[in-house]
Amino acid sequence: MKGARILLCLLLAGLTLLLTACGDLFDREYVSVTDYEIPSPEPDKEEAGVTVLDEEELRQFLIQLLDDQETEGRIVFDADYTGDINADIASVCWQVRTQDALYAYCVSNISYELNKLGNHTEGRFSIGYTEAGRDLDQIVRMQLTTGLEQQLRDAIQRGDSRLVVLIGRSSLSAEDVETLASKVYRENPMLEPREPRVTVNMLSGTGLQRLYEINFAYGMNREELQERRALLQSVTPFEGKSGISGNPAMRALLACEYLTDKSSFAEDGQSDIYSALTQGKANSEGLALAYVELCRQLEVPCQIVYGQKDWNSHCWNIIEIGEACYHVDISLCCLNGPEKGFLLPDETMWSNYRWDISSYPPCTGPLRFDDLVPKHIPKLPGIF
Repeated sequence: MKGARILLCLLLAGLTLLLTACGDLFDREYVSVTDYEIPSPEPDKEEAGVTVLDEEELRQFLIQLLDDQETEGRIVFDADYTGDINADIASVCWQVRTQDALYAYCVSNISYELNKLGNHTEGRFSIGYTEAGRDLDQIVRMQLTTGLEQQLRDAIQRGDSRLVVLIGRSSLSAEDVETLASKVYRENPMLEPREPRVTVNMLSGTGLQRLYEINFAYGMNREELQERRALLQSVTPFEGKSGISGNPAMRALLACEYLTDKSSFAEDGQSDIYSALTQGKANSEGLALAYVELCRQLEVPCQIVYGQKDWNSHCWNIIEIGEACYHVDISLCCLNGPEKGFLLPDETMWSNYRWDISSYPPCTGPLRFDDLVPKHIPKLPGIF
């Protein structure tokens, strides 16, 4: 029993020592402090879409934004970007806006801002577009000027008010394109009742890149234009007619007689084909345009001449018979008969006519009106 008491006392003493030591342990304060580093944010690859490594990749990214007609874009410059980001982005924006004719036409402004995100730089673009340049898919794109005449013809025939053409290599000036549009119409005056007034704005890009904004003004609203066009196209005097000679000189004379029979010359008349063929009166330009169309229907090569008669502005025609060319002045035929104004040579015309001889072929053919008289019946049966 005594031994048990001694053992109990020893246990109690040990327990007391242990509790005393634990109390000392919990009374002490242990603190460990380290600096907290904010992790560098990684760019959102899905939102950014593109990470660029150099100036060329930056340029391609901006061009793609413009081609897609995006108004905003976000890009990330790689941590290993080669070049000066600030200088490159300013240079690329300037070059795209001023060195490319298409974007100079379509884009009104490009602004940007740069933000540093850890090891990366983020760029945000804001792009504004001109009113005329919102529809990139309406711009005709060509490598060379080949085919421009057909584009002009189609636009006039549709009654378009605007045609925008981007050509990779072109030496044509704005005035050249205006002249070409006039040539297209004057060779095909049935396209519209009246020759449209054409104005051209040109933008130049690097090298020979050119963009032409071609505007057409018809002097009437679309409804009136369509009504006149339909009436004009209904004039087909030779369609389905028999008895037309195979001789091109006779066909040219036939067109002359039809026009002098159906219309008259008036110095103050309208200068369009519509007035000559449907209203029965026109000035020299209107009659000459009408004669171009009638000759076209009869497959006689014919062009209009812009010159002077008695020092006043005047129009007439040059036709090709075989390998020779001749003058035809329909207004003179209306006044004095075809014997006075049909199949005239240069030497006869020089007395009171003036024209740019470098722009028209020489007219030195041997035929004269009197050569056709024995073969000609003034009003062929079944024709008119």
